[in-house]
Amino acid sequence: MDQNYGEEREEGQNDPNNQNQIDDQEGQEEEMNPQDDIESELMYIYEWVDSIELSRPKKNIARDFSDGVLLAEIIKNYLPRLVDLHNYPSCSNSKHKESNWNVLNNKVLKKIGIKLSKKEITDIIKCEHLAIERLLQRVYNVLQEKININKEQKNNNLNEIKNNNDILRKTLQEKENIIKQLHDIIEVLELKLKHSQEMEKTLENKVEQLTGILNQNNNEEK
Repeated sequence: MDQNYGEEREEGQNDPNNQNQIDDQEGQEEEMNPQDDIESELMYIYEWVDSIELSRPKKNIARDFSDGVLLAEIIKNYLPRLVDLHNYPSCSNSKHKESNWNVLNNKVLKKIGIKLSKKEITDIIKCEHLAIERLLQRVYNVLQEKININKEQKNNNLNEIKNNNDILRKTLQEKENIIKQLHDIIEVLELKLKHSQEMEKTLENKVEQLTGILNQNNNEEK
């Protein structure tokens, strides 16, 4: 089973042969090496990297990341459109590693606000102590910020959609109410029209009756 970076460091801290530990049997108080403090602070970085599925087994973080390939994979995991993994072939030659890092530096890192100096690239290639961890920490912070921004934008978009839906629902309800009111008005008008027609018919009948009576009286007078 592959060993995770975080587990690797925990085992190293418990190793009795570790140079950063003082033999308890000598009765001396254990002292904390400043490097141990730094690595302890970086545990979240090791755990973060361990949580991402990479193309290689996890062995030694400095060596594993020295050619830039795994960092390209990590960034692609979060920003897939930004990284083309074909640009970063796995290699062990220092010149090829440098070529990978130059491409990654100019085409990817620069676009997320990170610019590596030549010395930083050299230190990573040479597996200098904590060189890759410092870069991973910067990348982690940038990616987390982008994730938070994306979440905020997504929440804002969802809220905007919800508000628009509420407005649309309210507008539709108002229109339905207006339509119902118009139907009620139409029903009242229809009833009035029917009543008017009945009244008109009644008046016509009365006019006919009166006309008949007048005609009859006229005939009788003649």
